[in-house]
Order: sequence, then structure tokens, then C-alpha cells
Amino acid sequence: MTPSAEKLGLFLPEGLHQDMLFTAQRLNRRKNPRGCVRLIYERAFRELVEALDRGDTIVFPAVRGAKDRVSVRLSRPLCLQIRRQTDALNLKLTDFAFTAIQRFLHSTQGPAHDAPRQDRPGPRQD
Repeated sequence: MTPSAEKLGLFLPEGLHQDMLFTAQRLNRRKNPRGCVRLIYERAFRELVEALDRGDTIVFPAVRGAKDRVSVRLSRPLCLQIRRQTDALNLKLTDFAFTAIQRFLHSTQGPAHDAPRQDRPGPRQD
């Protein structure tokens, strides 16, 4: 682990991490895929942090059901921004991560992404 990275332990609904791995593989344009998963997790979390900084209204659905434990490495400055947001909103990291990932997957795969999988609630579109 590099000094500028922190490891976050997440509890994500079953299959969500696999969706991120599939998306990383699909979006990867480099010959060497190393680091691509970290980049998409960082992109998902950064997009949510930026939306909250802009003052966008975000709904954080409660995460229920079976979960997988996943560890991801993110840049230290991004981890600090995430902690600042979760503390300010009195929000669990799991709920923050779930919302960030769902928003990211929806933006990269479109609304049909959740059609066959009704086990996870999607973000509200107001």
C-alpha cells in the first residue's frame, strides 16, 4: 500500500462488488488492467462527494440483507472527504458506499442495469 492510499473495509450487498468488477473490465481501455478497480471505486465515491458539496439532494436508502465484505484502497484525500461527509450526515460508510456505487453503475450502464436484479433498491430520480 502506498503512503497516499488508505484501505477501506466495506460491507456491500451481495453481488454489488461483482458488478463493479464487471464494469471495471468493461470500461478498461488499458493493456494493463492493474488499478482499474480502484479507479472506478474512486470515481464513484468522488462523484457522490462532489454532488454533496454542490448541495444536491441525495437519498441514502438503508442497506438490508446479506452483504459481502470488500476491501478497497482509495486515495487518502478522498477518504478524508468521505469521512467528512459521513460525519456531517451522521451516515454509515456502508450506506454512503452503496449509494455512490449505485449512482455510478446507473450512470455507466443506464436504467436497464437494474432490470433483472430487483434485490437492491436503486437511487431515486426526482
